[in-house]
Amino acid sequence: MIEDPDTLLKDFIEALARIGINCYAIGHESQTAPHQPHSLPTGKCAVYVFSLSESCGRGCPCGPNKVLKVGKAGPKSNARFQSQHYHPNSARSTLAQSLLSSPILWRYLGISTLDEGTIANWIKHNTDRDNFYLDAEEMNVCGALEKYLRARLGPVFEGG
Repeated sequence: MIEDPDTLLKDFIEALARIGINCYAIGHESQTAPHQPHSLPTGKCAVYVFSLSESCGRGCPCGPNKVLKVGKAGPKSNARFQSQHYHPNSARSTLAQSLLSSPILWRYLGISTLDEGTIANWIKHNTDRDNFYLDAEEMNVCGALEKYLRARLGPVFEGG
């Protein structure tokens, strides 16, 4: 889970203000492992963050809360938000695809074995998910938040 998301959001809103952009509301939801993916709320866009859970991270070299992936979903991208990252062949650049194609990192991430049949369950049971919600008409701010969180959190895997 992201450590101190309130401070991250406060810093982001201050950075926006310095460049003349007002942002009025960003909602935050924390889903701890095991988490269950759900639909993107109607009228919202989102930035999501997958990180190693406390229990998984305690047993591996990278440690708990290591951010694996940061991405965004627009208001018409529910599949991206809800399901694609759990399935390696569902879209370009998914968390599942990144994990399966990087066995060199498995020991570092606490993974002993993984395949297409087990990846979705592994992600749900070993990662926490933080979701940041903005109104759909604030896609420009959503994109800026995604960049900001990538820079601040340093995910293992890049891409949406």
